[in-house]
Amino acid sequence: MNINDFFSTLFSFPVNVFFIPFVVFSLIMLVDLVFNVVDGFTADLDIFDLDNIPGSGLLLPPVLSKVPLTVAMCVSFFIATVAAFYVSLLIHSQLSGIAILFANLISIPLIAYAGLAVSSWVLKPLIPLFDKKKAFATVDFVGLRARVHSSIINEYMGEIVVLHKGSEFLLDAVSEPDIDIQYGDDVIIVSKDSTSSRYFVAKADR
Repeated sequence: MNINDFFSTLFSFPVNVFFIPFVVFSLIMLVDLVFNVVDGFTADLDIFDLDNIPGSGLLLPPVLSKVPLTVAMCVSFFIATVAAFYVSLLIHSQLSGIAILFANLISIPLIAYAGLAVSSWVLKPLIPLFDKKKAFATVDFVGLRARVHSSIINEYMGEIVVLHKGSEFLLDAVSEPDIDIQYGDDVIIVSKDSTSSRYFVAKADR
């Protein structure tokens, strides 16, 4: 097969049913990587929200709801394009006339479902990369020892530095009134104010 036959097959029915959307979603994904526009338009859309649809797992793999829309569609249409390409070659080599049209029509939903199923298997290991809740590890600073970073700490303001697993964290902190805590002092983080996200600290014993 030469290059002309290759592109001719890509743009012929039924391969073009999957190839053209693959190209479109690939371009959208590239644009989104630069400008991050897709999240703004799809933030409130549950296009693959399958939780409330009985038997939905048999129709659409739930994995696809856990990755960005453009990634899911791009991978699904790519796999479907590859499958449709070889299925089309097989159909044209084995059939002729009107039988080719019927075989192509029947193959489209089968290839589409296969593309979704295979893409869900391919994308499953990548789900943690797209999980925003797990994108950044949370650290419980309560009970840890810290060093005062600001000139003083009082009941209104202050900053501390916590060294945790080789990383330094700069946190807003306050203390009880009438406690003399100055720059460089060691403190213990006692609790956290969930409203202001500031930490209450007490002077540590040396």
